[in-house]
Amino acid sequence: MDIINVEQVHKSFGNHHVLKGVTFSIQEPGIVALVGPNGSGKSTLMNIIMNLIDADSGDVKILGESPSNVNIFQNVSFLKDNSVLYHYLTGRDHLDYAASLYGLNQERVHEVIDKIGIDTYVDKRVEQYSLGMKQHLLIALAILNQPKFILMDEPLNGLDPTSVIHTRQLILELAAAGTSILMSSHTLSEVDAVTNHILFLREGIVQEEYLSGEHVQRKKTAEERYMELYLDEL
Repeated sequence: MDIINVEQVHKSFGNHHVLKGVTFSIQEPGIVALVGPNGSGKSTLMNIIMNLIDADSGDVKILGESPSNVNIFQNVSFLKDNSVLYHYLTGRDHLDYAASLYGLNQERVHEVIDKIGIDTYVDKRVEQYSLGMKQHLLIALAILNQPKFILMDEPLNGLDPTSVIHTRQLILELAAAGTSILMSSHTLSEVDAVTNHILFLREGIVQEEYLSGEHVQRKKTAEERYMELYLDEL
């Protein structure tokens, strides 16, 4: 069973055809990066995968199920941007509510608080959080249910260098433990640090590439390949 399978997904907004038959699958646990310039359709594709918006046509399956089946979200999570946070609630409020939806106990909440290192501010309202603190909370929410598949939208956004290193290590640990991760990122050096498997979104379609490995004649960095693909947009 594929971890995720996306087949011929199309999406338009008015006359703008954003996704033009996007097709790819992830068949084994690991880390896959989704890369493309602003406006290429990354967020649109991720929202379709998570059933937040409808595709015009095409099919998506996660762990063999349609994302319209809410039961799959016991094993799936989405690290989205901080617009999903409620500023008048504390970090703990968010975690407690999510835990109640998943049927998790307080022991798991405390475990995640300690793992992400948010104990010093988890009881403050989110309106008092810096951008990096909000990102830490989003990461905590994303791993709370110990998902089999995580979709991460810019997981390193707003983090200082120390937090970037910590989060990178967390992502690698999750993958080593069998979690599949599809992450978008503009930080190409960080893409290279966690994976060689990249989905380049270009002109509404996905171009899947491995930039290193036994079947690759010449190893390339994500930045080198990005410049080759998007040279006319630089």
